[in-house]
Amino acid sequence: MKYGTKSGEVIVIPRKADEHLKAHPEVAAILPETIGRVVLPQDNSFLSTEVDMGRVVGRSGRVKTPLIGIEDKALFAQRIGRDKPSRVIVGEGEETTKVTILAFPSREEIGVYVLVTSWIGTLAQKEPWDPMIKTKQEYQRCLQFWCSNALVWNSVVMSEPFESSWEEILK
Repeated sequence: MKYGTKSGEVIVIPRKADEHLKAHPEVAAILPETIGRVVLPQDNSFLSTEVDMGRVVGRSGRVKTPLIGIEDKALFAQRIGRDKPSRVIVGEGEETTKVTILAFPSREEIGVYVLVTSWIGTLAQKEPWDPMIKTKQEYQRCLQFWCSNALVWNSVVMSEPFESSWEEILK
């Protein structure tokens, strides 16, 4: 699938992104409209953006939480298509007008970006177990973020929550 952007280029959705989006089923219906509002970077850099849709499009799948330490117990659940569990809370996210899109420039075609993922809500850091984390500083930033944020547990795309700590998850 491919969709046109506001700036006249294209974002394609490869099979890998399609699989990744199974953990964010609520975004599928508005993804074409969202991509239609995107202006791609002029410098052909990675796209990491929040698109304000101008209306409530759903509830954020992530919420701020009280800060925990790496060894503190919290709830975790395994999401579809993820290698390790994510920190979760049982509850509801706030209504939001934002959709996040992550994409990279195609190596084969100029003016084409390849979708990595998209979700309802605002930008987030990578989870601390993400293999794409490149430096200790980035790892610390991601861990700090997820010690004060959690995904909203969703029985459709996650296992039952269980108690653990980041220390245990990251072993």
